[in-house]
Amino acid sequence: MGNNKKRYQINWTNIYSLGLAPAILIWGLAPSLHEYVTIPAAIVIGVLWIIFSYRQIQYPDGCGIISWTTGWAMTLGGIVEALLVLLDCRAVPIVLFLAPCMTLLLYLFRHRNIQPSFCHQCILKRGGIRERHLLGDFSRYETHYILRLILIGGILITVLSWTLFLCGVGKSSRTGEYFYYYFPLGLCIAIIIFEFIRRILILQLVKNHERKRNSNMDYFFTVIRIMIIGQGKIYLIENKGDEFEFNSGKGLDVPIHRYTDYCTTLAEEKLKAQQIVQEELGINAPDLHHISSAVSNELWRRVGLYVLFIPDEEIDKLSQYGGRWYTAEEVTRLFHKHKLYPLFKESYSRFYTIVTTAKTYYSNGTRRYMKGYKPSFSFHKLDTLDIEFDDPLWLYISRHNEDQLLYRIHKWINKIRSKKNSSNA
Repeated sequence: MGNNKKRYQINWTNIYSLGLAPAILIWGLAPSLHEYVTIPAAIVIGVLWIIFSYRQIQYPDGCGIISWTTGWAMTLGGIVEALLVLLDCRAVPIVLFLAPCMTLLLYLFRHRNIQPSFCHQCILKRGGIRERHLLGDFSRYETHYILRLILIGGILITVLSWTLFLCGVGKSSRTGEYFYYYFPLGLCIAIIIFEFIRRILILQLVKNHERKRNSNMDYFFTVIRIMIIGQGKIYLIENKGDEFEFNSGKGLDVPIHRYTDYCTTLAEEKLKAQQIVQEELGINAPDLHHISSAVSNELWRRVGLYVLFIPDEEIDKLSQYGGRWYTAEEVTRLFHKHKLYPLFKESYSRFYTIVTTAKTYYSNGTRRYMKGYKPSFSFHKLDTLDIEFDDPLWLYISRHNEDQLLYRIHKWINKIRSKKNSSNA
């Protein structure tokens, strides 16, 4: 019982909006400090907060996105403000640049999928929203929810502050002091309090769900999920919701979804997956490939994803599940129409990314074909491809390849270094 209480205990890493703390500090002290103190402080604290957000991802429930956004906004806003001071434009409050920078970064994160590399690494290591469990699920959901809330607040502060500034309201006036400093400060504090209360309610909801769980299910367990591909199609069944999963959703899903004993290693999990295929389909030597395994934050649930390439002579055995075969084009349409089971949608996205990346790029990030050409994705002959589906390298290459600007800059720097080293030798 003590471990259960500890597992649901709120700590400071759960409250993601605390990443706004440096902005609150700067806005609170700015009215009483000279700009020669406020501006360097904003830049230094911003840089330190970027570094902190990078480290924060090591915490089980931590998320560095809001801290990362706040750090960069303070750094860039402070630099712009410093340049204006050098140009003798001292009447411009720092909020005019801090709030728009934060708003822009949050917009790019939410709508353009531009995010820190360490946050992407967090997803690769721990799995996506649905691959985690309960608090892990909520942690990812809450990040996006709070980001949206802060984005709305950022837009409000930006529009309000720039409107007042263009109307001639100075930062030293009572109105300017209130709206340039104390209003954004109060709004940030209100968001933190709101999230704290919301988190308490969510934890209570999770506790109630845990009490209603099936008492016959082992506390430590592994979920084996197996996609089945054959004759250039994937077999899916209708999943109307999982009673053991909180807010699981519904939609088309994999035919084999089995709860089993907890597997402490990947080798045990693979053996269990092979055993399940033998029991379900009677295939003694299945062409089974591991795609990914994710362990929940509480370390009591493991989710293993596999793909089974079934031979033509065994296809009739799938009639017991009452599903049907779908082409890649059909799955894509269902994906965009939100007709897929949420957990399958997440794992299918990972599988799709791995296959398309391995078919497009070499393992060093260079293209296999001319620029602009992208191989089509289909289920035909996937079993003949020389791809390790569970190699995280392909997920890394999907974001770091020669089509990306940072990759080209890094490659250019390495060339310069190699030339320099060779000449010195």
